[in-house]
Amino acid sequence: MPIRRRQVLLGGLAALAGTALARYGSAAASSANGPSGLLEVATGWTSGPEQNGLQAMLAALKGRAPDVTFVAGDSSAPSGTDLARRLADGLPPDSFRCCGGAELAELADRLEPLDGPARARGWLTGLPAAVLPRLRVRGALYAVPAGVRRTNLLWTSPALLAAAGAAGPVADPAALLARLRQAAGTVAAPLAVGGPTEVLQLAETVLLAAHGPDAFAALWQPGGPWGSPATAGALRTLDALLELAAPPAADADWTDAARLLGTGRAGFLLTGDWADTWLRDTLDLRPGTDYGWAAAPGTGGLFQSRLDAFALPRAARHRPAALAWLDVCAGLDGQIALNGARAAAPARTDLPGSTPALFGPYARWSLDEWRTRRPVDSLAHGGLLPAGRRAAARAAAAAFTGHRDSTRLARDLAAL
Repeated sequence: MPIRRRQVLLGGLAALAGTALARYGSAAASSANGPSGLLEVATGWTSGPEQNGLQAMLAALKGRAPDVTFVAGDSSAPSGTDLARRLADGLPPDSFRCCGGAELAELADRLEPLDGPARARGWLTGLPAAVLPRLRVRGALYAVPAGVRRTNLLWTSPALLAAAGAAGPVADPAALLARLRQAAGTVAAPLAVGGPTEVLQLAETVLLAAHGPDAFAALWQPGGPWGSPATAGALRTLDALLELAAPPAADADWTDAARLLGTGRAGFLLTGDWADTWLRDTLDLRPGTDYGWAAAPGTGGLFQSRLDAFALPRAARHRPAALAWLDVCAGLDGQIALNGARAAAPARTDLPGSTPALFGPYARWSLDEWRTRRPVDSLAHGGLLPAGRRAAARAAAAAFTGHRDSTRLARDLAAL
């Protein structure tokens, strides 16, 4: 089959990337003994902070493998039609991004186990032990993480909430409901919600808060406790939250909700750490002053996240170059450059003490949280479920915004 490729330019790197690479260095590779030729990687990072982070990683790749030419793959995720077909046809990119967990497990038969290279090249150095199960299938390692995107976050408009008498800590979903009701008389949309994905994230937040991480994970296993009082109460809370939210729209996403928050029309927003760079750069807001953040209500001890991990297909045509790419993904230079550019957390926790200086206010807080909180996989954004089941869960959440029957929603989610 024909393979389309889009060349990724290596010039014009952000100053952050240059600082990180100069400070932490790269493992230099000479043209005499390093890999050469093409390297095709499917990431989906084609705009904004993600693209800036990718460009920074490519600078690190050039330091390690100067004779490798990077080209971007055609699809952004294993569920994408083109990438899925290429994996099935044995003509995959040399590496691709996935969320780990159940998504990775579905693909493992088409991937190369990485335990040998990981031991030889130190790819697991500095990783929290609790993350490793999300990278393994049947005990074997199949992916290497480049960073983590935190998802269980509550964003706030401090000035708006103070004016409405609704400012202050929000310990759990019941406290959030109380704050929203306080704000309802004066704030146009107490809670900002985008589209179906954000409704699903809101659902998983109340379920996680009600059950804790272990029972929450059990929900998605055969015979999960969907009929329990805790589940029923959490979904009733979801309904009450949506009563106080801007009406979700099928064609909306998190940026629509973030705009409501950032322009003073909403007091609260539940979404991932991607909101930080968007509020700061798109709306030119001051972190910690014009907007605030905290762990999602009831999940303060958890770091729920999406892993950005990279795998090596068995049929990769440029394996030496792919190994050099995985070196960058696992290395300090690549992880600091990528995640500094996009306000996410490096997967590694053995960062040099000067690393926080390369990150903004939210991201510095997040670095500490990643070191001290329990990692948990995300349903709406991560690899807790395979891509097909995750899409079905999103459809169930979208349907709930119309019928608002929490018993039906529990039945639909139990049937995934």
